[in-house]
Amino acid sequence: MRLAIIGSGSTRLPLMLASVAEAVQTCPLSEVVLFDIRPERTAALLPVARAVANECGSLPPVRVAATADEALDGIAAAIFTIRPGFEETRARDERACLDAGVLGQETTGPAGLAFATRSIPAVVDYCRIAEARSPGFLPVIFTNPAGMVSQALADEGFRRAVGICDSATVAAKAVARRAGVGFDDVDFEVHGLNHLSWTRRVSIQGRDLLMDALNDVPLLQELVPWWVAQTPAMGRIPNEYLYYWYRAAEAVAALKAERQTRGEAIVDANRSMLADVGRLSAEGRVGDAIVRYAAYLSGRNASYMEYAREGHLRGAAPDAMTPADALAFLRTQTGGYAEVAMELLAGRTGAKPRRMALNVPNQGALPGLADDDVVEVDCAVDASGVRPNPRGALPPDDLDLITRVKAYERLGVRAIRERRRDLVVDALAAHPLVDRRDTAIGLAGVLGIAM
Repeated sequence: MRLAIIGSGSTRLPLMLASVAEAVQTCPLSEVVLFDIRPERTAALLPVARAVANECGSLPPVRVAATADEALDGIAAAIFTIRPGFEETRARDERACLDAGVLGQETTGPAGLAFATRSIPAVVDYCRIAEARSPGFLPVIFTNPAGMVSQALADEGFRRAVGICDSATVAAKAVARRAGVGFDDVDFEVHGLNHLSWTRRVSIQGRDLLMDALNDVPLLQELVPWWVAQTPAMGRIPNEYLYYWYRAAEAVAALKAERQTRGEAIVDANRSMLADVGRLSAEGRVGDAIVRYAAYLSGRNASYMEYAREGHLRGAAPDAMTPADALAFLRTQTGGYAEVAMELLAGRTGAKPRRMALNVPNQGALPGLADDDVVEVDCAVDASGVRPNPRGALPPDDLDLITRVKAYERLGVRAIRERRRDLVVDALAAHPLVDRRDTAIGLAGVLGIAM
């Protein structure tokens, strides 16, 4: 099976190839083909990626393609992790939102629509190339906003497309770990949309694991430090991105108080890291490049949603590292999106059927939503395909928010498909965190919307 990674210049390439190496036993790959419109970034990161992958397992042959047509020829699946406009447009959009007094976050806030206007046309074009050269290939959507991109692909006829997000199963995995059982052995329920979902059941052989976990304060401080007191009464655990909805005013104030937006910080961090890693790799100092990359990743993890986490770090590396220390740290960082992608591919081969939380067309799984609405829900994955598991009635508050956000997403996707700026305004006005037409009109004029 040949796999293409489109957007291999992503700073997460080392973790992606590490997950490939870890998964090769259950997901046999004949080749991994890399492509990015910024080949210098792939060249800088690939030596580090190979070194990390070699620590994690056996890496199949890896080839860098010169063109998208070459990369997408004869593949079984493609993982899309592109960022049209790069980090600089993210930074601009987040700042524009905050200046307008609304949430500046690249997927959950209205900046996500600006991102979608760039990412959706690009992914659709790639998928058309792939379908012509590799009929029946599996599109795996790692490109944000993953829910909207997956919706757009489904609307274009690519109904096999699957959106992935590691945050969808963070709670279920933590509950399983707390109970001392393997995640593969538990049954769980997730319902919602990408970056807007809840975990409301985790069980093993009929034994409920979630109810006890809901009263475990240290666990809740790890998962939802901003909603610890309220979560037990909910009877379900919200996704971390619901911070932006449940505490919207606080989130905007916290982001405005930051010296830099997340995007602005990442522009600086990525530019510095890529320059250093590229230079060190070119000089043959791969060990030093690994240390530099590990330090970068540690800093990025530690600063992620720090305003909502009250000091809870997400995997910090030692202050002073040898190459061996750096490799050991990077091994602890494998997983996330890359692991979800490889689990999906392994499940689709039929080698090991899986239960996963994915972004796919609803097909009746969540009552109150249309069959063709792309939702984030637990699914059965095997050689026959990906099937969302049907669920009973959703909690009214959840359904109300899901319905409103889905209406915004559908309007946004339609605006992009029809290239209509008036629908862009309608979509922004429908966004629950904007909710004012005059604000929407202003945002449409200052966001980096590509139409």
